[in-house]
Amino acid sequence: MKCIWFVLLVEVISVVDSHRPLTNGGNYELSSFSTKAKSMAEVIYMMCLPKVPDYVNATARPSNPSLPHKFNLTILEIKKLSFIVEIERVDQATGWDWMPITVDWSSYIGNGTVYRNLILWFPDAADIRGMNRNTASKSCIDNGGRLVDIVDKAMYDVVYNYSRQTIVFGSIPWVDIWLGSSYNPATDTVTQSNGKPGYHGDWIPGYPWRGSRYETYTGLLLDIKPPGYT
Repeated sequence: MKCIWFVLLVEVISVVDSHRPLTNGGNYELSSFSTKAKSMAEVIYMMCLPKVPDYVNATARPSNPSLPHKFNLTILEIKKLSFIVEIERVDQATGWDWMPITVDWSSYIGNGTVYRNLILWFPDAADIRGMNRNTASKSCIDNGGRLVDIVDKAMYDVVYNYSRQTIVFGSIPWVDIWLGSSYNPATDTVTQSNGKPGYHGDWIPGYPWRGSRYETYTGLLLDIKPPGYT
């Protein structure tokens, strides 16, 4: 019998306790004006963080929703108490009069990886054990997240490479991780847990084959090989 080993890869969606990734968020209102389309500003977290965040995501908007201004925000520097941003007006190539601008932000501190504002994290990369999809999903929820969905080829590569470099394989030749997406064998389509189309590629060619007990199976696994595997 072929043994299949599993390790949990969690897409973090909430604040979790101290030994897990720490996520925070909030908003900060600043009074701003600019004679040009771009301006720099400092955004204060307004809370105490234990260290400089590993990652910060932020957006800018007029505090008055009736105003037509639209902004792009670029983070230039992340510090322990604040972060420095460049705000660019994009609805027109001009500056703006004095106005309050609200910056909505979220931060992440931890040993996972971030891709497109999603935090990918293993609760314990050495805890490799057999489990079914329902058990895996519940464990992810208990850890403040959910099973990861793969959106496209670029995300596939990020998930695979992060998993390959992080999992403690020991003597195990491969590890499978459960995905949040599902597969429809009748239509040959992949659907994310949010109902949107998922990435359909890089799966084992021709699998599941006719006559196998997996012909009508709807779960998706990602097979991870150790870094030394060729």
